[in-house]
Amino acid sequence: MEIIRTWLLSVTVSAMVIAGAEALMPAGPVKRVGKLTGGLILVLGILQPLVTMEYEDLYDMVAALPAGAIRQEEVEENTYGAMKGIIEEELSAYIVDKGKQLGADCAAQVVCTLGEDQVPTPTQVTITGVLTQGQKEELVQYLSQELGIPREAQIYRNEEVP
Repeated sequence: MEIIRTWLLSVTVSAMVIAGAEALMPAGPVKRVGKLTGGLILVLGILQPLVTMEYEDLYDMVAALPAGAIRQEEVEENTYGAMKGIIEEELSAYIVDKGKQLGADCAAQVVCTLGEDQVPTPTQVTITGVLTQGQKEELVQYLSQELGIPREAQIYRNEEVP
């Protein structure tokens, strides 16, 4: 950061000196040559850090930019998204197995949301299949107690499983 502050200070001072010199120049060809010379000096002052900077310093400056933090957030989001998908699939298979234990042929689709500490937790389930009232009640109790899915977030569709 010290490098940037020094560079900005030198460019600012150079611009002020050039502006003062141009104000004192008489109109005509002398002023045009003075403006050209002042512009070239200012460009050299702007580009000077690129010539003298060590590339390790440049790498450190770029690594400290917020874009690196955004990239890290994207990586975490993709990781949690993949983990969420795996958990939804595993819980769906687990519910189907529980339905088979109860004697029901069903399919399940679980929806998870990221909870505390970015851990995917099941919040809704849709169960498709022809279930008796007893099987449905046992699944409702089981999903409420074991997986923490509230009764109102459990959707049952009375349809044949393909």
